[in-house]
Amino acid sequence: MELTKREETVLRIIVDEYINSSQPVGSRYVSKTGLLILSPASIRNIMSDLEEKGFIVQPYTSSGRVPTDSGFKYYIDKFIAISDENINNVKKEFQNLDAANVREMFDNISRKLGDLTHSIGFVLSPKLNTMYLKHIEFLKLNAETVLTVIVTKSGIVHNMLMEVDESIKENDLVRVSNYLNEKFMNKTLLQIQKQLVDEMEDKKNKVNELTEKVIKVSENLFKNSDFGSEIILHGTSNIIGQPEFKDVEKLKDFLNAFEEKHFAYQILEKCMNENGVKIFIGSDFGEEKINELGLVAKPYLRDDNIVGTLGVIGPKRMKYPEVIPIVDFTAEIITNILKKLGGSNDK
Repeated sequence: MELTKREETVLRIIVDEYINSSQPVGSRYVSKTGLLILSPASIRNIMSDLEEKGFIVQPYTSSGRVPTDSGFKYYIDKFIAISDENINNVKKEFQNLDAANVREMFDNISRKLGDLTHSIGFVLSPKLNTMYLKHIEFLKLNAETVLTVIVTKSGIVHNMLMEVDESIKENDLVRVSNYLNEKFMNKTLLQIQKQLVDEMEDKKNKVNELTEKVIKVSENLFKNSDFGSEIILHGTSNIIGQPEFKDVEKLKDFLNAFEEKHFAYQILEKCMNENGVKIFIGSDFGEEKINELGLVAKPYLRDDNIVGTLGVIGPKRMKYPEVIPIVDFTAEIITNILKKLGGSNDK
């Protein structure tokens, strides 16, 4: 729904002030800004029209107005533009980012996102099976249990326990790891799994001893492995003092939602479908207990494929003009780093 210029100006004043103060905004305040040469009565009429159209609401009798989810979205679509100054400020913050270890880098980035926006910064790390293999090693702990150590080219180290047949001896595991490291370096675990399945089909009637061991160990590796993403969060304490969470029960619901992380995965999965900044406000989450939240997220890429997401979660009245460019450019930074660290052509 398009608004008139006067309606847009009033909505913008209300959203800007509500973001800053968290208090309902009245017609007298709008009039005093001087952006509209109108009487408070005329401004009240415009506010009534905005309320009727669903962009603002009066939280209680005789109060000013606050933006609705639709009001926030209109404000974001119409009034937020990323400037060179925004980008340069973010560049300065991330210019000394250490990419020696990607897991540590994600941790630092989520912390930095939280600090810069005074909200919660998060990174949804890539699924391990999309990362390129650098080295794999098997360490036998007892007759049936093996510790598998997977090192990716991007510096992520993943340890997991898996069960194996008693017939698999320690020297078999050394031979299998040597085989996998030699044959499959610079391939993703997904590619390795597919290629091994194809080889198993091709060699049904002519399996040598080593191939048989590789097949047995690899079947267990991929059958029992959890190669899912990890949500790395920092900055929960940044929003505890916000007026939206002065209600102890509401704060408890919010913290429980983060501990379970289920809603975060659901929302972030929606961000993985296409590139670009995504914004979720209030009712977009689909859970009433967290309808005071806002989320700004953007996927990051490797080899032109979306492999993860990062962003900021805070009150839905967060400072979007500051948050959006921070999220946008940080995703580009990670994309460029992963391109340098772990591309398929990077030998």
